[in-house]
Amino acid sequence: MNIQRLDRTAIHPRLPAGATRAALTAYGPERADWGVVVLPGGGYGLTAADREGHPVAAAFAEAGYAAAVLEYSVAPDRWPLPLLEAAAAVAFLRRRGAARVAVCGFSAGGHLAGCAANLWDAPEVRETLDLPEGAARPDAAVLCYPVITAKPPFGSVVSYQNLLGEGAPVPAALCLENAIGPQTPPTFLWATVADATVPVEHSLLCAAALRQAHVPFELHLYPSGPHAMALADARSQGRPDQQDPHVATWFPLCLEWLKGL
Repeated sequence: MNIQRLDRTAIHPRLPAGATRAALTAYGPERADWGVVVLPGGGYGLTAADREGHPVAAAFAEAGYAAAVLEYSVAPDRWPLPLLEAAAAVAFLRRRGAARVAVCGFSAGGHLAGCAANLWDAPEVRETLDLPEGAARPDAAVLCYPVITAKPPFGSVVSYQNLLGEGAPVPAALCLENAIGPQTPPTFLWATVADATVPVEHSLLCAAALRQAHVPFELHLYPSGPHAMALADARSQGRPDQQDPHVATWFPLCLEWLKGL
């Protein structure tokens, strides 16, 4: 399998420097009907690329997709640097030859994927990256047990503290239920009802906002399974309770959904 690792400058020369050594690892063909930027979770304190990044990108590549894992900036780096990196990664796959590009994120990476899907035209992105019109807009979003909101009683406090700084106010648009609108691309969501780290209410809140905005979406809720299941099979090298053949059906369902767009 063709694998290429790129540093921050190679992703986009105008990306600002940060404390994190951001990197993009590209898998599979350069030209494809679909490219997928994979965004691992980690509460914006780390990127769990070994479980929620590289195995997922390799699985997409094996299915014929141009995939790339973005190890984006995390604390002590702050917003909007992760968004700039995600937008640049989308534009990179498009420039590299993918006809359409999806973002696929897990947990806090799901929040970043949602930001990339909804805030791709934010002033910070336009002014910093100076990309061609629409180059940073994902054509689809895949949100896997995503962080969506900071609002109690279900808000993910740690993720927002790492992203913005402790005690910093949360901009309304970073609670993604407020950002979803006509600009939002079709979205695939999945989560487990038993997730005790990012409650299923995050996905339900997102689905309700997508419904209200008339954005096409597909939602899969599995009754059991802990947080951070990733592919939910041996490829993600999780604990035994993070491997479940029923939950693992999310990935072929996602491939089928993307094919149908």
